[in-house]
Formats: sequence, structure tokens, C-alpha cells
Amino acid sequence: MASISDLLCQRDFWIFLFILGWMMLNWPLLSLAEGLVLLDIPAILIYVAAIWLMIILLLYLFDRGNSK
Repeated sequence: MASISDLLCQRDFWIFLFILGWMMLNWPLLSLAEGLVLLDIPAILIYVAAIWLMIILLLYLFDRGNSK
């Protein structure tokens, strides 16, 4: 079984994460949250903020994994 550090060093894994992030910020998925409101906050803002947070955390892991 491969460890997390081995997985983070694989180029194919990062290509997969890039494509996943691109798909999550694509128009059809963004339009699903249009008009919804959660806790008096538009759902589109919550969705985009969550995706941005995920991308930032993945970039941190990528930088941390490649700096060793």
C-alpha cells in the first residue's frame, strides 16, 4: 500500500486534481447553486469559497511534498 507522500509525488495524481478543480469551477456546476441561499448567504459564494479552500490546501500539500 502506497503512503500519502508517495501519492503526492506522482504526476498523474496532480493532473487528476487539476482536472477535478477545473471541473468543479466550470459553468454547469456553478449554475447548480444559482438562486439558493444558506444561512442568508448565497450558496454560490459558499461553493466557490469551498473550492478555493480545497485548491489552496492541495497546493500547500503539493509544495510541502515537493520541497523534501
